[in-house]
Amino acid sequence: MNQELKLKWHSIYGQILFDRKLHEVWLQVKENKGAGGIDGETLESYEKKLDENLSGLLQKLRDKAYVSSPVRKQYIPKKTGRCDR
Repeated sequence: MNQELKLKWHSIYGQILFDRKLHEVWLQVKENKGAGGIDGETLESYEKKLDENLSGLLQKLRDKAYVSSPVRKQYIPKKTGRCDR
């Protein structure tokens, strides 16, 4: 069998079910100065309990019990003076 096919990931979901992967993603978010979520949690407050937060998130993902927060909608005013929806 082709070696490339043996190493292929079959789902994005499967890629995040490892603690090292979640930690790598956290480092990328921190490096990019990512914004906090709609829940009001800041990067600094999340980082204070980083291990606890990441292990809790990982467990929810593995149990397929994770439910994301709703997306915050922001209308952007246009040059015409109106907001498109």
